[in-house]
Amino acid sequence: MKRLLSVFIDHRLLKNFGCHSNWWLRTTEHVPTGCWKISNKMDHSAANPNLVNQNSILGTHRRWEPVPGKRDKGSRSSSNAKTPGNGPGARDRIEFTLMNYNILAQDLLDSHAQLYSQHDPQALPWKERSKRLTAEIETINPDILCVQELQENHIETFCSRLKQDYAMLYKKRTGGDKTDGCALFYRRDLFDLVSDHKVEFYQPNVNKLNRENVAIIAKLALKANPRAKLVVSTTHLLYNPNRQDIRLAQIQVLLAELDRFAYSGRLLNGLPQYDPIILCGDFNLQPFSAPYQLLINGFLRYDRLEQRSLKASNQRRGEKIGKCFLPPALGITDSCQHSALKDREKDHRDQVPPSHMTKLHHSNHHAAKPTTNEAESSIANVPPTETEGRGVFSSGSLHHRFVLNSAYRHFQDDGEDQQNATTFQNEWITVDYMFYTPYRSVAECNRKLPNWNLELLKTYALPTVQQCCWEIGCIPNKVYGSDHFALAGHFLLTIPKEEQ
Repeated sequence: MKRLLSVFIDHRLLKNFGCHSNWWLRTTEHVPTGCWKISNKMDHSAANPNLVNQNSILGTHRRWEPVPGKRDKGSRSSSNAKTPGNGPGARDRIEFTLMNYNILAQDLLDSHAQLYSQHDPQALPWKERSKRLTAEIETINPDILCVQELQENHIETFCSRLKQDYAMLYKKRTGGDKTDGCALFYRRDLFDLVSDHKVEFYQPNVNKLNRENVAIIAKLALKANPRAKLVVSTTHLLYNPNRQDIRLAQIQVLLAELDRFAYSGRLLNGLPQYDPIILCGDFNLQPFSAPYQLLINGFLRYDRLEQRSLKASNQRRGEKIGKCFLPPALGITDSCQHSALKDREKDHRDQVPPSHMTKLHHSNHHAAKPTTNEAESSIANVPPTETEGRGVFSSGSLHHRFVLNSAYRHFQDDGEDQQNATTFQNEWITVDYMFYTPYRSVAECNRKLPNWNLELLKTYALPTVQQCCWEIGCIPNKVYGSDHFALAGHFLLTIPKEEQ
């Protein structure tokens, strides 16, 4: 009878219930609606200690897929990152895998227990979840691993389960009551750390930056060829669904910090060029929202958008953002750059300018004050002049100079059943992303390889909304260790010929 009833349930209604389906469609084993056969197989096989089938079960929905139009180099499940070929120039090309995962902090799970009331209680303790999380990470075997919601007192146990010899950068969310944060792991035998920074989005007396989210930025150099640089950043933006403006402000700050880290000079035509960038994390925003458009399109007009939702509105009534978004005192221009770094080629050529040169507040700044000479060379405390402010701040639009692509494709016209999902928030949606820069500059967009600096070869496929509703069900479960699905990409890093 239960199966018969499920046939008549419109999937569009079912997806809004997701794993929180009506009680009369649940079984005593917490099997999600519409997937009795598959879910029972998933739960029992994973629960049986004599069956180590998590990889094969994950493969039902998660598998490596070549990027359309790209050459298939074969998936790499456990081999080391490598340079293709042994001929001349082999040291200038490197394949590597990057994985991004919001692993769900146990403190957050426990403090929001009502959200997991219909989950299998045996799948929720950290001891059990950590096994599944690290098993999936081991399956991907990433060279770089970005993690969100890593609880500070779980760092030791989490790291002890990782098979690779990783170095780790960690930043806990600011605020005394926060227990989790972001982490960035990279293989010690493959990369050297050039520079890093822990970004704090909280800025005193700035309403759009009054939340305690954080990010990590690291510039890495390839051990086999130190000229090969890669900037990696991971973040976890504000969750509040009603404050899209805060997420946009956090992205503007993060883009300015990425500009500080990745900038590598100017072309002859004056356009800036950058080291390759991968930006990933839990952005808590959906595809084609205003912040997403800024990242992908490089431009967003915000002055006519609604104040908090950032939705377009033709109504005369209703509060609009207006021309001023972030205050000029922060020193972040509408081109998502630090105004204090205009002369960085002269003062910090081939180096990342120190963070104290910017006007951003950081909790560590008071612990390491700049020397007298550094303070004199910095214009961080100098307010913008009237001439400088025109068109630089409060222009009504934002733009940036990066060429950012999403590793995962998003389509507005996709049918609901075929859309991919990364988590469940009242419905199955996408909030986790992996952005990367295929070109060093907007001036190179029309060129062909080998002028690409970063090529995406494969992605770790995400399940569709239909699969989530009918086959996977509630997460975490006895196969998936988090309430988010992991992202992963396999990349080819190339050093442009003109730099050799």
